[in-house]
Amino acid sequence: MRKRKICLLMMMLLALVFSLNGCKKVYTKKDMIEYAEQTLEDKYGEEFQVRGDVFNVRGTAFLVNVSPVNNPDIIFEAGYNVAGSEASHDLYIEALVASQYKGLVEAHLENISSDYYLRVEISWDKRENPITNTDITIEEFNNLTDKKYQNPHYTLYFSRDILQQSDTYIYNILVSIIETEEPENPSLSVFILREEDLELVKTELSERYELDGSTMSYLYAEYTGKVADKERGHVLFIGGTVQEEKLSYEEFEEKMEEIREDAKRK
Repeated sequence: MRKRKICLLMMMLLALVFSLNGCKKVYTKKDMIEYAEQTLEDKYGEEFQVRGDVFNVRGTAFLVNVSPVNNPDIIFEAGYNVAGSEASHDLYIEALVASQYKGLVEAHLENISSDYYLRVEISWDKRENPITNTDITIEEFNNLTDKKYQNPHYTLYFSRDILQQSDTYIYNILVSIIETEEPENPSLSVFILREEDLELVKTELSERYELDGSTMSYLYAEYTGKVADKERGHVLFIGGTVQEEKLSYEEFEEKMEEIREDAKRK
């Protein structure tokens, strides 16, 4: 008799658990998009629009690419939990500062004969007091931010047409980029791509904050020379612990010689 009571009690507890689970709200992707847009509007006092779909969904947590409605050229990443968790982030201020660096650098690139795309990224600083001033300047941002989060990360994607120019011409372009506003520790990575791959990059970055992971894996497999029978087309000019100082002209020439040789064989 006692065993029957215990079994009955267990069955009742299981039924209660299943009924409670059944009452949990199911959030749709539309809910997530609306939550992100409203959260950003509440924070910055302007309208935002999610670009594309939500991604990296883990339960009720998710990521989105977003733009301010009045400035769709700015694209940044935001992450939230639609169930109301405090774990969240957005890179709007960083994207605004990065766009200022991009504008300064592109003034040096106006006369480049080759097609290219320049991406500029500022690392996210998880500040206790969030910055909400969307008119912030580079100088103001640096005054509010730890040094390790101030430096721009440049990635310059060239069409292979750039190989028609001399090494000196290309080297001077790269030096002019890292000396813009003279950030203390900039990084600059260069890809020299086939036309179709440059178009892939430009298309993705017209809708996303950063390239899709599969695209990045593809580019590194195709152009870093680490995969057999693939051409070289990548140069880490300066950045991090791998290349703390900019490449000397002689070092740059050596890398460009390999890239040019590979390009001739393709």
